[in-house]
Amino acid sequence: MTSPGLRVAQREATRQRIVQVAVGLLIDRGLAATTTAEVQRAGGFSRGALLHHFPTREAMLGATIRELMERNEAAVREAEAGVPAGLDRVTRAVRVLGASMVRPAFVAELELWAAARTDDALREVLRHEEKRARRDLYRVVGEVFGTDLAASERYPMVASMTVQFLRGLAISDVLRGERTGTERLLEDWAAVTRAILAGRPLDGDGSHE
Repeated sequence: MTSPGLRVAQREATRQRIVQVAVGLLIDRGLAATTTAEVQRAGGFSRGALLHHFPTREAMLGATIRELMERNEAAVREAEAGVPAGLDRVTRAVRVLGASMVRPAFVAELELWAAARTDDALREVLRHEEKRARRDLYRVVGEVFGTDLAASERYPMVASMTVQFLRGLAISDVLRGERTGTERLLEDWAAVTRAILAGRPLDGDGSHE
């Protein structure tokens, strides 16, 4: 006879597998293909098992946000290992974040938020995850910039603007299908960030004096 504790563990394992399959479909094939029926088929789940954990598609998609955030954080750690350590801290932070925020998991997360604009049910579900996702994102950004820079009174502005800049850059890269000019944009943003943190004015073309 299966113990209650084992049944709970098995149910949680099934839930996690459903989320993993949904995230895989979302990343590889996009939101339109990530339906409950397709997740059921791809993962070999019974209809009852899927509906037990996620009675609606929106509930299932909401659960993918946490997994996407974990993958995004892992991408940041991978990018940290690949960006030269000899760069100044601001340039290195911007490059690390720039490299991680064009990964498929980050773009898939943006796709979910964008879809919620016209999907009331999805938007309501994502609202429950939004605060946690935002908190985790800004925690990671702060860790990449480092304690000293994050202690600056100007850092909150830098963090917010950096996130918005990189989100826009990620969408632009998807539309262009290439990263031509991206490195220059990251260099320019690093220069702007250094100027903001140092309290220096910017000249007309956006570079620091």
